[in-house]
Order: sequence, then structure tokens, then C-alpha cells
Amino acid sequence: MAAFLAVAILAAISHSNPTNANSVSFAAEYRHPPNGVCVDYTVKQEITSTNYIWALEKFKSNFDTIDFITDIARKDSKTAFHPVRSNTKNETKTYEVSATFCSPKKATAGKVNTVLLATHGLGYDRRYWASSWKPEDYSFADFALDKGYSVFFYDRLGVGKSETVSGYENQGSIQVALLERLVELVRAGRYTGAIGKPKNIVLVGHSFGSFMSAALINDQPKLVDGVVLTGIAYPNATDLAGPDSAWSLETFAARIARFQDKKWSKLDTGYLNFADIYSHVNGFFKAPNYDMPTVEYAQAIAQPFAALEFVSLQLFKLDSPTFRGPVMVTAGENDLLLCGGECKSTFSSGVAEQAFKGAKDLNLYVHPGAGHGVNFGFNATVFYGKITEFLDKNF
Repeated sequence: MAAFLAVAILAAISHSNPTNANSVSFAAEYRHPPNGVCVDYTVKQEITSTNYIWALEKFKSNFDTIDFITDIARKDSKTAFHPVRSNTKNETKTYEVSATFCSPKKATAGKVNTVLLATHGLGYDRRYWASSWKPEDYSFADFALDKGYSVFFYDRLGVGKSETVSGYENQGSIQVALLERLVELVRAGRYTGAIGKPKNIVLVGHSFGSFMSAALINDQPKLVDGVVLTGIAYPNATDLAGPDSAWSLETFAARIARFQDKKWSKLDTGYLNFADIYSHVNGFFKAPNYDMPTVEYAQAIAQPFAALEFVSLQLFKLDSPTFRGPVMVTAGENDLLLCGGECKSTFSSGVAEQAFKGAKDLNLYVHPGAGHGVNFGFNATVFYGKITEFLDKNF
């Protein structure tokens, strides 16, 4: 522990350069890693999904959101709170998402044909994977390309440059169906540039993106060749349908995004956002594993999320005992949202082993010092290294 604290202090010193104060100026950039051959795509696809129907009155003010958050956080919320109707409906619609594909400029034999299909979580867009601020420290895409892997990363529906839909419509079933379609398109060699049809597709998720990835292989265990689930935990053996900690939405102190800033004026009141930079830090960071310029950059790229997305997250099935590929499950040591601030005991519970008991290789890893947003912690590149070591072993 002392050794880790020493490393953290040294990292804090090395990250405290006063010239870093303009980190927010990097936020507008959707950056192409210079070590990759990158192309941006607009993917417009028709999908069919089984959707939940919003049952509450639409939010008129932030007092409504407070009631909503409080009701979700109740200990009896699963039986006492009903934000969606009891029936579902099948819907077929066309949606449009914005994506980037990068293959390494210096291709490594075999690895270039393994595509890491990365899905970000609530609170961000695809810039979570390819930070413009200090990419040598915080860009997973740069790191993976350096190791020879190709990366496909995209803005989930409703955020970034992807299509905007109502926050009372946007939900997990739609997002998972879109992810499935993206896998099919990438598998067919669409949107993969010169590499054509890849040999392997590995889902890489963070938080909500990990829940989506886990739900997809629960439904279709033969769809992909491997999964890396970051910012996720398996705390409860009796309930593998969404996170055990419904109270976690409290950490966002969520407020209606369109009332915060005119840049969110195109969103309806179903989209919520961090209340401020402090709630962002509360949910995603842990001292002393961050610096202020990086937090300010993260806050500048933060994205609202749909209220129905969070509700539908509770309904995901996250185990896949028949999946035969390699699985990595990993989170920051101090992840408040998924582990209540302490992940070591959660990861030693044995629940994840049961959830993926058919996996070819199961790697459980708790990353020292980090909070929920591991990609913006001081030691993010060590985290990336653990992921690529896992990939090197299996692909």
C-alpha cells in the first residue's frame, strides 16, 4: 500500500504542470490517433427491439427528477416503483450512429485482424476511448493501436454525434440491438477499411457499455470472440439483472440537461446530466488518483443520458454461462457506483466466476487507486496494459 501511495504522489507531481490548465480547450476535438489509419462513419440501420414504455409523467422540473431518483433509490424500489409499464412492445425503427474505425499504422501480424469494438457508458461519448487531452496518458485507442489492435468506437444513440431521440424512448434494448447490428457489419468487413473481414471481434465496454456487452452475449453467446468488461462488478449471486446498487444514480445528483446549458436545448427533459463537476468527481474519480485539468476535460466532454436508459439497465441479464470465449471483468479499486467504493471484496465474492463459468479464460482484475472512470485516472496506461496482456494471451 505504501508503495502504491508513493507512486500516486509521484504521479500527482508529474501531472501538476501548470500549462495543463487549458485542458478544456481540447474538448471539442474528436481526435484521430496519429498511430492509426482512421475513418469516421455514419451508420444508419434499421433494428427491431423489444422496448419498455415510460409510465411516469414527463419531467417538468428538477423537483420531478429528485422524486424519480429517490424512488429508484428506495430499498423496496424493485417492487414499489414502476417507471415503466408492465407490458412491452416490439418496435422496428431506423437509427443513426456516428463511429470511428482505426487500424494500426504499424500492423502486427495477426493482431490487426482483431477488432476491439468499444462501447462507452453513461455520462460520456466515444471520446472516452480516445481522449484529446494528454492521449499518451488517457487514450485507450492510442494504446491499443500501439499494441497492434484495430479499434471501432462509436457514440451510443442519443449522445455525441449520433442521432438524438427522446429520453423517454432511448433505452437498453435499442442500444443492445444497435450493438448487435454493429457487430454484424464489422464481422462482414463493413466499416473496417483495408483490413476487410476481421478474424476476431472483442467487445470492450465501460459501465453501461459493459452492461450492454454482457447482455448481448447472454442473448447470443456465439456472436463475438471475446469480451472485456470495464467499470462493472458482480456483487449479488441472486440477482444478475442489472446493478445491485440502484442508489448509484444518487451520486450523479442528476439534473435535467436542457435546463443546464443551451447546448443541450435539442434534448427533451428525459435527458439527465451530472449536477456539476463535483457530482462527476463523486461518481467517477477518487483522490489522489486524478488532477484538476483532467477532471475539467472530462467534465467538458460529459454527455447527458436518458432516464429510461438507467431504468432499463436494471433489466439487463448480465450472466453468460454458455459463452465460451475469453472474458475479462475489471473495475477500479474505489468504484463507488458498482462496488460501493471498495471493489476487492466484491471481486472475491465468486459471483463473476459463476456468471461466466463456461469462459475459455476468465480474468478478474481490480485496478489500484482508480474510481469508476478508470480511463481518466493517473495510472490508466497500466490499466490498458492489463487489458492488452489479456488480449495477447487469447488472440
